[in-house]
Amino acid sequence: MGSRVRLAAVQPRWRAEDYASAERFSDRVEELAVRAVVGAPGPALVAFPELWALPLLATAGGVGERLQDGLWAAVRALLRRRGTRWTALALRRGWRWGDAAYADLAVDAYAMWTAAFVRAARATGATLVAGSGFFPTVAYEAARGLHVVDPRVHNLALVFAPNGAVVARAPKVFLTDGLERRVGLARGRLEDLPVVATPVGRVAVAVCLDGWYHHVIERFDGLGAQVLVQPSANAASWARPWPPDPGIDEGRAWLERGLRAGLVGRVHLRYGVNPMLVGRLAPLELEGRSTVVARTAVTAPRPDAGDWTPAHGVLGIAAGPTDEDVVAVDVPHPDEVA
Repeated sequence: MGSRVRLAAVQPRWRAEDYASAERFSDRVEELAVRAVVGAPGPALVAFPELWALPLLATAGGVGERLQDGLWAAVRALLRRRGTRWTALALRRGWRWGDAAYADLAVDAYAMWTAAFVRAARATGATLVAGSGFFPTVAYEAARGLHVVDPRVHNLALVFAPNGAVVARAPKVFLTDGLERRVGLARGRLEDLPVVATPVGRVAVAVCLDGWYHHVIERFDGLGAQVLVQPSANAASWARPWPPDPGIDEGRAWLERGLRAGLVGRVHLRYGVNPMLVGRLAPLELEGRSTVVARTAVTAPRPDAGDWTPAHGVLGIAAGPTDEDVVAVDVPHPDEVA
């Protein structure tokens, strides 16, 4: 038998208490990562969802406890504590006020985010896609340490090697019309999206909506990516009629027309991993069913044929759209798949 790898999509339920401190967040990340690799037959990739690191901005600002009352409650608390500081920073650096607010919190939040995943990577020996959060570009330089080098804020995903090194950053290119545009995010550039060599193959990351754009997938396929990870957070009922085609529901649209469909006919891309965030952190109500999918022909089960199966390219799927789950699938290494 050839070598096999573990592909895992973590579907965590958002809990405000997980962001009460850096230690609580780190414990939670390690708990989920360890759960995802138990029994793995070889190298593993564990992917966390979009927005997973976003509440760390509140933690860094000392108002993590206000997340119990929702995101906007935490934002209001931050404004009371730091609004004057943000105005001064914006005037001094010539930044937009909103960018100054993120920059003031970003270094400490980024340090918490990376420390948690360094620990989890070393504990599991897995390649970790650390979900995403709203961050400016934070970099380390020997004389200045961690600092903001570009105040423009992106929905940013990180990839960690098994030894804990950050090996890729993936800024989201296509922003949603709702939250992302209202909070002042900048678009990433398609040409900045990386493909990174890992023990489970060549991995690319397309944050949520990016994974629905086939020319993003075309770029990755052309660069030789074999595994595409799509960290997602879906602020809609899984059972609602899908707005572009009300004849199907939200869940069926994700399975029929999302990442799985994007892999069809590709040259190098073989597998897709779509971790989704679920739960409530007001005003967001998130639902989804995380999946691990494979390149296959375009087929779908008949309405009376039950759920999706590997024959349809769905190798693993979360049990439901609102509960925490880990979808872990063992597959042939993509180098060994014709």
